[in-house]
Amino acid sequence: MRVLLGTSVVVASIACLDAFRGNHWDQFTMLAVLAGVGLVALVIESRRSTSVRLRPDLFRWVEEHAAQTDDETRRVVDRAVASYRAEMLPDAVTHTDGS
Repeated sequence: MRVLLGTSVVVASIACLDAFRGNHWDQFTMLAVLAGVGLVALVIESRRSTSVRLRPDLFRWVEEHAAQTDDETRRVVDRAVASYRAEMLPDAVTHTDGS
């Protein structure tokens, strides 16, 4: 999504400069607004964090557990989250055969 927004902002900005140089003020205004909206959307999308920050004690536990099991920290977190979800939603058992 960020690549699409970034590309659209760059293209709109270049077209905006071209309209400015050609004295096409209606196109310039429209493209400037489009570039501005795209830039705002890009900033909002960039600030949205998809990662979760762990408390220091939990992060230390993940690192220690990963070292003890000789596994990647990402996999330890994935298994811990899956176990937590299974405890919270005992009726939501997923089957691999689609049933």
